[in-house]
Amino acid sequence: MTSVEEYRLLGFADADRDAAEAFEPDQTAVKELADQIRGAIGKLGREPEFTMPEDPRNSVQAFLDTVPDIRRFHTERGIPDKISWATLADLGQQLKVSRRTHGEYSLETHWWLTNFWVGNIYWLGRLQYMLHQVPEDKPVPGTEPGEWIIGVHIPETGPLTPELVDDSIQQAREFFPRYFPEYPVRTANLWSWLLDPYLLDNLPQDSNMVKFGRRFTPYGTPNDSQDSAIFFTFRTHGLEHLDELPQDTSLQRLVVGRIKDGGTWQSAYGYTKL
Repeated sequence: MTSVEEYRLLGFADADRDAAEAFEPDQTAVKELADQIRGAIGKLGREPEFTMPEDPRNSVQAFLDTVPDIRRFHTERGIPDKISWATLADLGQQLKVSRRTHGEYSLETHWWLTNFWVGNIYWLGRLQYMLHQVPEDKPVPGTEPGEWIIGVHIPETGPLTPELVDDSIQQAREFFPRYFPEYPVRTANLWSWLLDPYLLDNLPQDSNMVKFGRRFTPYGTPNDSQDSAIFFTFRTHGLEHLDELPQDTSLQRLVVGRIKDGGTWQSAYGYTKL
């Protein structure tokens, strides 16, 4: 049974906490995912490939049921409670995003949360970092295949000010050698539409987003990612209602304007040395 305090530490909004408590889960589906999570905790290096419940609300229950398991792993590693709970609070954060997108209690990104629940990802200040290995088919400049690196992820929690980003990266420099010394990391990489050269060239050069993107040296081949630009800017999917999307900021105008002009947003790769 999840306590009120645990819901708070997991970042649940009141509406999502109430909905989680009222939901009647499919216990078979919950147990199947919970067993997969327990069996994968601490097996780091790649994203889990679990069989996920058809109803993501059952995934939420599985995450709640396995909080003691991932917390135990964090404790055994010596990871401070503050970082442990901050990391697991991405569950509440993703529920908020899903509610804003769909207008109801749901978890569109339930597959993504498995990375937090097996010990792959840690939330350090403004950014999140996934400990993983360089794949042979997607080399990162200056690294070897199989080398450990950290992937950068950007939760929707406010501006990307240079000061907050600097602080987060410094936390990562200290965190991984201290708590995961057997996985030495010297490089961070990012795959995001925020690294699309068109975005970096057409937003104001003194904006936080451009300053953030310029930290990373581009590599590899970008992928078309039209939906990412729409989803992460407006928290909606599809291109059917472009004329109805807000145009209050330079970013919103740039995203919609490029699509209307026939352009395609892309997600690109970048890396930076720690």
